[in-house]
Amino acid sequence: MHTNIRWWTAPFEALEVQVPSSGNILEVGCGHGVFTTFLAVSSTERSVVGIDIDAQKIALAKQSVLGLSDSEANLSFEHRSSGDVPMIDGGWDAIVFADVLYLLPVEARTALLAECIEALSPGGLLVVKEVDTSPKFKAQIAQFQEFLATKVLRITDGDEMDFPSAAEIEALMASDGLETQIARLDKGYFHPHCVVVGRKRQA
Repeated sequence: MHTNIRWWTAPFEALEVQVPSSGNILEVGCGHGVFTTFLAVSSTERSVVGIDIDAQKIALAKQSVLGLSDSEANLSFEHRSSGDVPMIDGGWDAIVFADVLYLLPVEARTALLAECIEALSPGGLLVVKEVDTSPKFKAQIAQFQEFLATKVLRITDGDEMDFPSAAEIEALMASDGLETQIARLDKGYFHPHCVVVGRKRQA
């Protein structure tokens, strides 16, 4: 039920087109792997890895894709501790977040983004999807839903909730040297979905 609700309330199709259609892609905080799997099956030219701090969710994600053949999707899942971003030769072509950063305090959020930028290839993309803080009525709906998932139902791991605005995320990414742009993805949705995309400068 949780993954179905996640699929229908998040603009994954609009988010997918923000991600390169080929190359090595990492999703940080992938949860049950819904978007990780969608990225992989949408383009077999992508090699997609999903990581999460919740070992149980990673186990379920691995189980959910057992029926996929190598010709249908190139993906894998890993359990990693918070802040542990895997490095690969040449760097990741894109690193993706989908509704993760609000679970981190500002200091941890800043450190994690910096680590991800370090792990990107030259010209690689950092794609950060969050719910914006405006319009206010949409933000309140999203924040209440996340409160239920995190504090009441305990579906999502997180010590606190601190919802950054799209402008705050963009400023943070720009301060780390990325060329950034913001796009709203909330048309037709009750949540104020937005994405901030940052490109790492060529060496």
